[in-house]
Amino acid sequence: MKKGNIKIIILILLFIVIDFVSKILVINLLKSNTLIIINNFLKFTYIKNMGAAFGILSGNIILLIIITLFFIYYIIKELKNNSDKKLSIISYALILSGAIGNLIDRVFRGYVVDFISFTIFGREMAVFNVADSYITIGVILLLISMFKENLWKK
Repeated sequence: MKKGNIKIIILILLFIVIDFVSKILVINLLKSNTLIIINNFLKFTYIKNMGAAFGILSGNIILLIIITLFFIYYIIKELKNNSDKKLSIISYALILSGAIGNLIDRVFRGYVVDFISFTIFGREMAVFNVADSYITIGVILLLISMFKENLWKK
């Protein structure tokens, strides 16, 4: 195994551990309480998400696990194919970490622990977790990477 691959694996494991620890803390400390971080903007509240993003496919745990496993396989394949591009590596590592973090929840809990809640312009946004943040940031970085790559080709 290449030295670079070991760094990627360590990075992914670190991201997964951070997500896992954040969820354990929320489960043990919040239970049914809400912790207001910034009034009318940011709070932590423990939610059991039985579905995917925004609760879609709620209650279809087996289907969500299967979809996630296919998604993980695809991301690993893309990570191998783009191992020479630093931004792509970070993007795929974040996406993979988030997918694995939420998969762990689905397999061992039967739901995903969500807890980060924002209120923007008086409207409460969907509750999410650290793994979801990884996926979102990873996708944004991947789009930037793809844009930069296409920009340089012209």
